[in-house]
Amino acid sequence: MAREKDTTEYKSVTMRIPQSLYDDYKKVLEKKGAIVTYDIRNYMRAVVAKDKENED
Repeated sequence: MAREKDTTEYKSVTMRIPQSLYDDYKKVLEKKGAIVTYDIRNYMRAVVAKDKENED
């Protein structure tokens, strides 16, 4: 079966984060088998979902 075309548009974001903080964060995520980009994206989804719950 053919995969449906993904119509999601993406936005690239540049953030200035202290190198030591980024390195420590990445080490913590590696312990969980997580990736920085995905972790930040999941955090953003959770914040948006929580806000939508509070609107109801």
